[in-house]
Amino acid sequence: MASPASAFRGRLFRLAPQTLFSKEITQNDFDNSISNSNVVVLGEYHGVPSIVKLQTHIQDRMAESLQDVRIANKDSMRKLKMKDDSHGKVRVVLEHFSTEMQDLLNRYNGGTLDLNGLNKEYHTIGTEGHNLAPYIPSLEAARIHPNISIHGGFIPRTYARLLMKEGKEKALQAASKAGFISKYETLEGTDQHYNFFESLLTGRNIYDSNGNDSAEEMSDRFREKMFPAQIIKDASMAFCVKNLLSGKNKAKDKVLVVCGVGHMLHSYGVPERIMANLSVDKEKILRVACLPMPADGEIDLEKVLTDAYGGPAWDAADVIFLYTDDGAEEEAPGAASAAQVQKETRESAEKIQEETRQAYDRVGSSAYKEGGDMLKARGILTSLYYTPEEIDFAGADAVNYQGVGCPHRHANIQEGESVLDMGSGLGVDSLLAARSVGPNGRVVGVDLSSECVQHANNRAEKRGVGSLSFVHSPLENIGSRIDEREECFDAVISNGAFCLLPNKRKGVFLAYRLLKPNGRIAVCRTVIKDQLEDGVEWSICMQTFAKMGEIKSMLLSLGFEDVEIDLSDSLMEIAITEEEELEELGLLQGTDLGSSENEKKDEDDDGEGRFKVHNEEGRQKYRHLEKFDMNKLCARVVIKARKP
Repeated sequence: MASPASAFRGRLFRLAPQTLFSKEITQNDFDNSISNSNVVVLGEYHGVPSIVKLQTHIQDRMAESLQDVRIANKDSMRKLKMKDDSHGKVRVVLEHFSTEMQDLLNRYNGGTLDLNGLNKEYHTIGTEGHNLAPYIPSLEAARIHPNISIHGGFIPRTYARLLMKEGKEKALQAASKAGFISKYETLEGTDQHYNFFESLLTGRNIYDSNGNDSAEEMSDRFREKMFPAQIIKDASMAFCVKNLLSGKNKAKDKVLVVCGVGHMLHSYGVPERIMANLSVDKEKILRVACLPMPADGEIDLEKVLTDAYGGPAWDAADVIFLYTDDGAEEEAPGAASAAQVQKETRESAEKIQEETRQAYDRVGSSAYKEGGDMLKARGILTSLYYTPEEIDFAGADAVNYQGVGCPHRHANIQEGESVLDMGSGLGVDSLLAARSVGPNGRVVGVDLSSECVQHANNRAEKRGVGSLSFVHSPLENIGSRIDEREECFDAVISNGAFCLLPNKRKGVFLAYRLLKPNGRIAVCRTVIKDQLEDGVEWSICMQTFAKMGEIKSMLLSLGFEDVEIDLSDSLMEIAITEEEELEELGLLQGTDLGSSENEKKDEDDDGEGRFKVHNEEGRQKYRHLEKFDMNKLCARVVIKARKP
């Protein structure tokens, strides 16, 4: 019997039935489950090599189950190039291609278009914009197999955008007329599905360790537009599967559906609509979800799976693939040192991300408390060139400002535009961007801290800013949290978040993908002017700062144009505008300047128990850095660039 998941980098565990929850399964048992299923739904995280390897294995095993022939190698498959439909076919339905790209895929399936041509034409069409490079193994394996064909699964993203802008009815009418969804589709979803969908956006925990409903309050602010925009994609993929299994080989063909985990967990979205469309028994659909393997050595697997999916009663999927992936294939003998360096780099990045999350979760969890030095907040914002109108609009939220500059001076945000705030924190810059775009625009803030996201969403709702929403996600995984992942924003702003982003190139690349053509970025961040001295215990933030001399070339290599690094306000010490100057500017009217009582509070807190990241503990730990001239070592800059 094969060892668990020996063909790929990870381990397989059951989530269903309830009696087998968290039990590890062998590859042989997994293969038997694949063979006995008419439809397999694979919920992935995009572009992960381990998951692509799993996908390739599943599609090959499904094809083998149809004809009971084992794949020997690629050369033998080329000899069988003539397609044989007598045994049925495996239809691989991919989220990464829209259904209107089927002609492109047919030419690739038929061998008249090679991989380079596929990639070129795919990006020329440009509506989907995924990075196809990680999927080369599965695409090529499907192309050379005589009984596997690839199909586009999602409706073009233009229809989701149409729904967001003009409403559900117009999108339904247009999508039905184009043949992307059933004429009977209503885009209605259950309350349970919305509960799950909303939790993906906000980071709200929907279940406790016993599998019960969470007491955390659900917001309805995404129900009118964003939820139907999600469902229209689910509906189009299920409609595609129905059409593929309604032909002459309906009884013989099998389907592998590959979509993001947010479109299939708990059977919400794609699986439930496939079952409804085809009247397929649940036992004939195999649901496989993916989850990164925790970094810790010894882990309680049942607890990990319960925390992630709510326990046996929640029926999240049939099988979970806990994957490990360092981006490398198996190392040859003698290459251990390189693998070790890569492992240490990854672990360092994970540590930085986790420490950042914990710190800002403390900030977010106490941000609701009254207090804070409004005078100091106004002084800082004024010194960073926020306008009096912007400061007035921020109002009481100004005390929650987190940043190193003012992106609004450079972003030129216009009414009606769509704006993404990468690393939105407690939401002050997002709030000001929402002021600029007005009620007909849209602003989405994304942050690593679930507590900050929850606070920011609560503030937006209380202030009645309907064009503003916040999503919980590490910036590196933003694609799995925002469905309109490519070319949907006019501007991307960021204020300080890139300072603590371990993989800065990936962050900039994601900003590029998310921008519309001619879209622009305005990123405020701190950089290292040269090299930090060896043998000194530098703070975590300084260790992760990018080098100023490397930024422009990185942006140009990713495709940006008109790259500019603004150094007009680069000093590390900010001269806070004093009370007299604020009074002259008219910024003190109605301001509570605090009292001596507030001035005596512990410096770890701001006001009534509000946690600050830069507190006395940190100042004591890095007291030795006071001997360095930070203006010589570092600079605050604004990076501006345009996507052609």
